[in-house]
Amino acid sequence: MTFTDNSDPTAYLRALLSTEERKRVEMIEKIKTTYFTSDRDRDFLRLVRKLTENAQIRRDPTQPHSGSNRVEGRGICVIGSSGAGKTTFLEETFRSSPAFPNFRAPGKWSPLIGITAPGSGHLGAVALRCLYVLGHSIERVLKEHQAWSKLLPELMLNNVLFLWIDDINNMLAQTSEEEMQKVRNTLKDLMNNPEWPLQLIVSGIPEILPFFRQDRQFRRRFRYLYLSKLAPADHAPFLLSAIEHLCETAKIKLDIKPDEDLVGRLLHAGVYEMGLCIEIIVEAVMEALDGNARRLTRLDFANSFADRFTLSDDQNPFLATGWHALDISRLYNKDNEQVDDTVTPVGRKRTARKS
Repeated sequence: MTFTDNSDPTAYLRALLSTEERKRVEMIEKIKTTYFTSDRDRDFLRLVRKLTENAQIRRDPTQPHSGSNRVEGRGICVIGSSGAGKTTFLEETFRSSPAFPNFRAPGKWSPLIGITAPGSGHLGAVALRCLYVLGHSIERVLKEHQAWSKLLPELMLNNVLFLWIDDINNMLAQTSEEEMQKVRNTLKDLMNNPEWPLQLIVSGIPEILPFFRQDRQFRRRFRYLYLSKLAPADHAPFLLSAIEHLCETAKIKLDIKPDEDLVGRLLHAGVYEMGLCIEIIVEAVMEALDGNARRLTRLDFANSFADRFTLSDDQNPFLATGWHALDISRLYNKDNEQVDDTVTPVGRKRTARKS
């Protein structure tokens, strides 16, 4: 069976919904896609401004502006631990910035393209992903040098000035020093190309820092933004405001007593990473909605967090008395968590009367 129109594959699901069900889906959509700005947005926009300015500077001021009459490219490296919210942060910035019109808009021109780095470390795959985003059809297997030779004309043809490579750490894991230097040289070639210099944005986990710092040209060309962990004293009001806003969107009331220290427990549960903390808030609000509740309580946070992990109550940061001492990071770091059938299993919900 072949489909000729994939523009709206979920249309049939929406057609099944009643008016009330459609309103619920629209509410959930608002809850899950709300973006909360913070100080790091301002810091990143400052770096973006420098990058866009550099893209306009002529190599030879006596000659007209042109694609080839531009100085060498510069780069931004955004670093944050897993759960910091790097990808969402960058996606939202690019979509809302007038410097990157139509980013991710299907069929429309944008000066910025973004890809996720392939896990194989194969440089040819990077070029192929860029070609795919540009709408170039690959009808046969291309060798690495062939893929790159096709990419440059496509970048020029589509007036692409900026390239974002997300999760660049995928390319560096278990890669030899020789291969890593090859990646460095390729990135430098993209910025140095006299016919069409690119401005680069890369993002990844802290382990990528040595890759950039060991190269003198990278140290000169790149500027860095580190998405640091949240601090209770500085970010508690931000998180409380996010909770209140999502409750308002969901048309439910926040029912938290001051002595419950919800924000402190939330920070600990999210290992002080912004992305994880926002995810936990959204899941708690969804837990309340799923139970047809009119209020959001600490039990909603506890139950939604239990859905992520197999935990006894004394290991759940939203229930445990000694939650400060719990090592939550192990839950996110261990790929194969040992399951103890004697503890409270996932799915056992704590309940309270909801009104």
